[in-house]
Amino acid sequence: MVPLIFALSFLAAPQDHTPPPIHSVCDISQEFTFYLDGRFARQYLAGRGTDARNWGSLAKLDLDNTNLLVLTGGDRRIPYVKEAMEQIEGYLRGGGAALLMADGAEPMPPGAALAERFGARLTTRRADRELTHTRVFAGMVKATEPPELVFRGGTALELDRSWAPLLEDGDGRPVLALRPVGAGHLLLGSRGLFGQRPDASDPINAEWVTPLLLKLTAYKAVDPKRPHRSTWAEHEEAVGPLTLEYHDGTAPFARAIVDEYLAVRPHLVAITGVEPSPGMIKRLLILPTGGGGFSSGQRIAIGAWWGDYPEKRYPMVELIAHEAGHSWVLPYAEPLWNEPIATYLGIQVGKRLGMPEAQQTLDRQLERGRVHDPDYASADPLAEGAPRDLVWGKSYFVFEELERLHGPDALAKYFRTKREVLEPGREGYRFDDLVAVWSLAVGEDLFPWFQEHGFGVDRARTELPAPAGDSQRD
Repeated sequence: MVPLIFALSFLAAPQDHTPPPIHSVCDISQEFTFYLDGRFARQYLAGRGTDARNWGSLAKLDLDNTNLLVLTGGDRRIPYVKEAMEQIEGYLRGGGAALLMADGAEPMPPGAALAERFGARLTTRRADRELTHTRVFAGMVKATEPPELVFRGGTALELDRSWAPLLEDGDGRPVLALRPVGAGHLLLGSRGLFGQRPDASDPINAEWVTPLLLKLTAYKAVDPKRPHRSTWAEHEEAVGPLTLEYHDGTAPFARAIVDEYLAVRPHLVAITGVEPSPGMIKRLLILPTGGGGFSSGQRIAIGAWWGDYPEKRYPMVELIAHEAGHSWVLPYAEPLWNEPIATYLGIQVGKRLGMPEAQQTLDRQLERGRVHDPDYASADPLAEGAPRDLVWGKSYFVFEELERLHGPDALAKYFRTKREVLEPGREGYRFDDLVAVWSLAVGEDLFPWFQEHGFGVDRARTELPAPAGDSQRD
């Protein structure tokens, strides 16, 4: 039976048929995910308003001009602190809507404590994938035909009587539910009901998620003329050549990670023979995730507990060198092996630091590549659809062989030559150009060598000159 308070809440719903714009904030402070970094909004809120991201401490977020807050269960290393939960409750009571996407697990994610504050429990009981909707759902999502219910799997909820189930599995266990909190509403659902891919290519259930969110956000007006901006990590600290960025939750990890960067940096300079590209790698952001990092050139971002850091050190050293390495190759990213060369730099740093895992990582990828090209002499990694292991393995093979054939500083010669011969404002950097730069770096035409190893390259496709004294020189 639907609680009377819930039914009355929707009888008093705004009657304006033109819903106000949505000002959403996707929180990535409890656990960073690329999916909430704009992708959720593109899937479910496109054309309905504006989206911002919260990179800073949730307890300090200004929600005054926000009517939708999107949350996840979070990571156990960063709990929903008391001040953050009080902030969320005050926002809800003022008319705001919040969506908490979470599943139960052992141990429970921090979002379980937030759900319990409002009378709901995440469980570890797996829900059936065949779902049915309730009458409340049908009343809120008015459609001529029953909408398709896509569920990628997750766990069931336990609810007190203040909640109204919206979707249930075959055993009548709720996986999506709604409750009023003051003038606002909290929507709680299994993560498997919503898209997850970082490229935003899976807008599952958009035909009913979007109208549901539109209805819930109508209880709080926002001013579209006022700026609705993302909130950055609130702490900044100058450390050597960097500005370190972190929030309250990532503060315990920040100093150790910047120390790792300061240890890695001189090795990257030695390996590449150059400093980072001008203007690059000025900021280091600590991300609340173990899922990796990213580089935007001027800023690198590092997952605070990548590879079980600090219990394991090598994966963090490799990640920092990888993300920083992207700032060494810019402004002209490497064709084909932009990602492999960044990881290769991390491997080389690990080797210089005496970490046995570095050589093991290199050997493992070389072996995986040989599954597709045993002698690394025939398969073309430039071909459309080339397997990932071939691309990565053959890239490592090339780096290793060129260092063997042309000296242990061949990679440094390449980076120095690349800086010298590629003029500012150049349009594109193709693999034929890359081979030409390598040729200039080592003083030998390498197009025949690359061709002998299966690469479909052609000197005629680059305007860069051949090495001095080469018979094929332009």
